[in-house]
Amino acid sequence: MLSEQTVELIHAFFYDRTEFWHIANTKTAQELATALEELLTLYANDKNSSTLREWAVLQISGCQPRTDKIGYNGYRGDVPYEVKPRNVLSSENKKLNGGGNFTDFTYERLEKYLQDGVRVLVAGFVDGNLVYVLEVPFACLYSAIKAQLDKQFHGDRPTGLFLRSANFSFHNYANCPEVRLVFLHRDWQQFANWLTLGFRRYLQQLAGEMS
Repeated sequence: MLSEQTVELIHAFFYDRTEFWHIANTKTAQELATALEELLTLYANDKNSSTLREWAVLQISGCQPRTDKIGYNGYRGDVPYEVKPRNVLSSENKKLNGGGNFTDFTYERLEKYLQDGVRVLVAGFVDGNLVYVLEVPFACLYSAIKAQLDKQFHGDRPTGLFLRSANFSFHNYANCPEVRLVFLHRDWQQFANWLTLGFRRYLQQLAGEMS
């Protein structure tokens, strides 16, 4: 639930910007910080938009986010990046498995990602808290995605049809030596209940290699 002061600020923001600034200027720094925390928490847990989560992952990975929706999510130099952030709520019976998914996939897109040398930033959030970020070369996911395309289209995709969701988990890149642990929450073990056992062990392995 949002506090009354946060609701007041949101209402004014959308209906009267002059009133918004008037109200904001009457708030203390602590009240404004509380309102900002509430809004960011709300946005970070939004099931209908991953924009904020994607932006945060790109920033912490040293990538430049794209401002438009066409093309890859971001770049580091000339290297393109796609972000696959998953958020689970502690109130729900779901766990993170180091996975993600690609929507509306095709054989053409599969080959383009491989040729462009796309890197995938696989990220996990619990209640909007960033727990981990892994950098995975798309080449490590190629076989798993192609197998799903083949299962649906048998090598011949009719025009206008797409693989709506191509999923992957850490099992598909666990043996890839190029996977890099970009970020791990300093108290990540407190989120252990929302990580699958196998993936938790995989994170421990990666963290041990970094230390």
